Amino acid sequence: MIGSSVISMPIAMMPNHENLFLLLIGLFTVYLVLIGNRALAFKIKTKANVVDKVISGSMLFFSILMLGIGLYTFLKTNTMGILYVFFGGFGLLLTLKDFQFYRNPQKTKNGWLLSHIVKMIGALIASITAFIIAGLSIGNLIAWTLPTVLGTIYIIYWKRKINPKTVAAKHYK
Repeated sequence: MIGSSVISMPIAMMPNHENLFLLLIGLFTVYLVLIGNRALAFKIKTKANVVDKVISGSMLFFSILMLGIGLYTFLKTNTMGILYVFFGGFGLLLTLKDFQFYRNPQKTKNGWLLSHIVKMIGALIASITAFIIAGLSIGNLIAWTLPTVLGTIYIIYWKRKINPKTVAAKHYK
């Protein structure tokens, strides 16, 4: 997954193939896979290290960039701006949740597992969407939204299955 995402970035910058959106989605997918894998370490790790914070901080920067580009292009009546706003907003939400998690990783019993599952399914959603749009050249609204809808249902399923309970609440029972 990281390999295909990294390969997509130079392709998105090639002459006559320039695609800023594909570049940013490639970065977004790399972030999701890296943080998703690193979340597993929080089963035993009690503090985020510099690498965790740099990865999340970088995505925070790119999310704000996507939001800015999206708002600018949307105001210029380019409907592509909505995609930048959506992915930028989603990236912003995820990175803010990362930093919240880093403050107290042991707050929930299976918070590390839930973070891993959400990020990895998110990476799957992003890669499937990119494949449908760029690989199959299908760019309609269904192609953009169906992977997200189905992936979100899958994430909700796993969230309910894991149902993280706070450690503090466990002590009061």
